Amino acid sequence: MMMPANFSAVAENEMTYVVGGSLVDVLAPAMTTANWQNVSGNVIKIVGNSFLAKYTNDILGQLFDGNYVPGDVIGFSVKNLDKAYNKGYNTFGGNWGFAVGALNAGMQILGGLSAIYTLGSGSIGLETKKGDLPTL
Repeated sequence: MMMPANFSAVAENEMTYVVGGSLVDVLAPAMTTANWQNVSGNVIKIVGNSFLAKYTNDILGQLFDGNYVPGDVIGFSVKNLDKAYNKGYNTFGGNWGFAVGALNAGMQILGGLSAIYTLGSGSIGLETKKGDLPTL
């Protein structure tokens, strides 16, 4: 059997030269809009889960510490943003201070919004030490 001089079959998916297939036929299927929406939703939930534990401990501590004053939660949130802004502002010896501070504060806001989205999007899988609390 005669083969072209520039052909050697190593694997079935490399025989596209002979059968006339293309690179797209060999690679994984393209991501659709639904796939990208799923990726976006999962990223938001991952960020939300990382912020959720910290926020619930801090905010519930403010509410139920026995010393609650109306406005504590808002004041706590403002102090948290101020702390993030100042930490970013003082990075790099004050160079790019406003930009880095605003970025830090913005990321704190996005993390909080992601936590809210995570709470509203489905079960968060609450657990107890005994493990007998049903999933919401």
